Amino acid sequence: NSYAGHFLLIAKDQGYEIPGNLLRNWERAQKRLAKAWDPRQNAAGFYSSRSNELSQAYRLYTLALAGKPELSAMNRLRESAKLSPIAKWRLAAAYALAGQKEIASKLINQLPKSVDPYQEFSGSYGSALRDKAMILETLLLLDKADEAATLMKAMSEDLSSGRWHSTQTTAYCLQAIGQFAEKFPPGKELKF
Repeated sequence: NSYAGHFLLIAKDQGYEIPGNLLRNWERAQKRLAKAWDPRQNAAGFYSSRSNELSQAYRLYTLALAGKPELSAMNRLRESAKLSPIAKWRLAAAYALAGQKEIASKLINQLPKSVDPYQEFSGSYGSALRDKAMILETLLLLDKADEAATLMKAMSEDLSSGRWHSTQTTAYCLQAIGQFAEKFPPGKELKF
């Protein structure tokens, strides 16, 4: 749900016609899932803690991106005792989109911008590079230009290394780097 909704929101923002009822139904489903989310699902063995928290943070991010932030669910997730760093980064992006930049900044204060190498082939289908793209997007939303530039450069080098990256990792990276280029236009023509 979150991935599909994220794609639809980006497509709509780019001027593509998206049926209104499709987005409304998606928003209702996302809100229902966000409100029903329970961290005890981890203990019951339904999800890994990391994947469950990140899925909720991403769900909340997409709702905020749609202009429909679910603040009560955001606050509940923020109070989770051992929230993973990447879930905090994604949740901070949701707060920033909801106009709560002070809360977002406090949430990421002292968080590392580096990610230990990993690659998931299920769950959130994450990778270290995908997570860095999420961090970059949050830094851009919080107007942290210098930190964003450093991270964007490292991500660009990783993308051009010739190593294999999943479709999701590549898409997240290109989306975040595109947002960087939009916010800080390059002084010369880009070549691809």
